Amino acid sequence: MNTVISIGRQFGSGGRSVGQQLAERMGYKYYDKELIPLAAKEIGFDPSIFEKVDEVPRFLRFFQGLYSNGMDENYSHRNYMSRTMLFQVQSDVIRRLAEESSCVIVGRCSDYVLRDNPKMVSVFLSATTEDRIARICERTGEQNREKIEKLLRHTDRNRAKYYNTYSGKEWGRADSYDLCINVSKIGIECTVDAIERFVVAQGIK
Repeated sequence: MNTVISIGRQFGSGGRSVGQQLAERMGYKYYDKELIPLAAKEIGFDPSIFEKVDEVPRFLRFFQGLYSNGMDENYSHRNYMSRTMLFQVQSDVIRRLAEESSCVIVGRCSDYVLRDNPKMVSVFLSATTEDRIARICERTGEQNREKIEKLLRHTDRNRAKYYNTYSGKEWGRADSYDLCINVSKIGIECTVDAIERFVVAQGIK
């Protein structure tokens, strides 16, 4: 089996930067939002529609009868499938990617999906509210603190609901992961160092 580093993270904690730098340093593939287009392509639908549904926390009907033949142009607007099916398709994509090469996967319950892989390392990243707000300000250009704090709460709540629903574990809780790091304490670069050393220490790099 290939080595997979699964990264869960608070919104604005720097998970994307950590994941990208870690993948580059270790020579691994990196997957984040790229999973959505891959999953959409897998079933032949517009990735933008697929991603929009994926971001909604409640169970939705979306593309029922997805694998049916003979769909006309308006079929996708009249038929739906549940969020559970979306998760199943995405999980298949994650497993396929892990079979192809060693990789870093951010979010998407990848630690749960790949739980049977003995070479999977799960990490959770957190950061102080101030650091998270500053990072979101820099990324989006938004300067309204109240709006950013609302976005942080909303995004984390959705991530927790998604993770808790499918994994049966608790999002952000230390015993749900192999390694937890407060990025505010040591910074992005040292976080990358720490994860790499942890993986090497497991003897699975």
